[in-house]
Amino acid sequence: MVGPRLIAAVLLAGWLSGCGSYALLAPDTTASYTAPDRPPAAAQSATALTTGSVPAAKADTAALNSLFARAAAGKLDDPQAKADAPDIAAPVAPPAKASDKPAEPRGRAYLFRGVAGLIYSRGMDKLAERITRTGVSASVASYLTWRGAVDQAIQDYRRKPAPITLIGHSMGGDAALGFAEALNAENIPVSLLVTYDPSRIADDVPPNVERYINIYQSDNIMGGGNVVQGSRFHGHYASYNLKDHSEIVHINIEKADRIQEQLVTKVAELAVTPADGEGDALPLRLEVPADAAVELWDSALPIQAHAGDTLKSIATTYRVPLWALAQANAVPAREPLAEGQRIAVPRHLVPTPDRNAIPSAVSSYAPVAR
Repeated sequence: MVGPRLIAAVLLAGWLSGCGSYALLAPDTTASYTAPDRPPAAAQSATALTTGSVPAAKADTAALNSLFARAAAGKLDDPQAKADAPDIAAPVAPPAKASDKPAEPRGRAYLFRGVAGLIYSRGMDKLAERITRTGVSASVASYLTWRGAVDQAIQDYRRKPAPITLIGHSMGGDAALGFAEALNAENIPVSLLVTYDPSRIADDVPPNVERYINIYQSDNIMGGGNVVQGSRFHGHYASYNLKDHSEIVHINIEKADRIQEQLVTKVAELAVTPADGEGDALPLRLEVPADAAVELWDSALPIQAHAGDTLKSIATTYRVPLWALAQANAVPAREPLAEGQRIAVPRHLVPTPDRNAIPSAVSSYAPVAR
């Protein structure tokens, strides 16, 4: 998979260089990696880690706008005019307050922008800032620099294990998957991996990932990556196709505020949320209707129906939308279910109330083999 991915990146970079914009992609003009839990990086905003020639980037914004506008054709008349996606998810619990910060960092988060990230992946900067405010250390960098970040992450984990979160937008999502693969080779677990509209040549999810969430649009030219589980993946898997949400395109998908809120809450709770959860973890794949909120469940929980149950009655009992239950099971909403029939119900992993009930915040399982 490395060869095609590099070829795709080089071809796009070559196009941008023809517009005078290749400086945005050059390694020496992207954010330099800083260990996320080493002062003063932990106290800085993610934006402060960004270096490079922003004025030069602005000079070429028009050319890049043209490229991405064509990619988004049919989705928005003016993508730039709607660069900030509206709130499209149901209200969730607010992130932890700054006054509630623990004495020790509760994890490390590594975020990666995509191609032309200094202009079109800035949602990653805002997300990193929000994660940092919860007490979890976060860094943000270009997708081109992930290999250097891995080396530092391995050292930091060996020195002091802590839950690892990886989040990437566009080619940054591909980078996050590559990052997870490199950690898998070192037998290091990834507590949460999130990809925003990765490319169609992105790798599968490796087996050391405990929770994976993909938020994408299958009809996006610049992304559209429908990432699947690797052969030995056994964790929680949830995939959300937002193709019917016309207010979302590739260049604003990572900026949706309520989706960010949900991710920040998940990252903040990782240290006290058991990865095994209750019951088996069934993969969850949903196409979110245009009029439905985007709720980021972690996976599906198998239950056994009772005679006379219907998907509608189960949806009421478990407080999940009927459309999501119907998609997860391909059963008519009002059709009576048989006694003992297995039904997959979308579910959230929840933190353990007693922190002392969890012997370790970091999983010991991280198989190297695919």
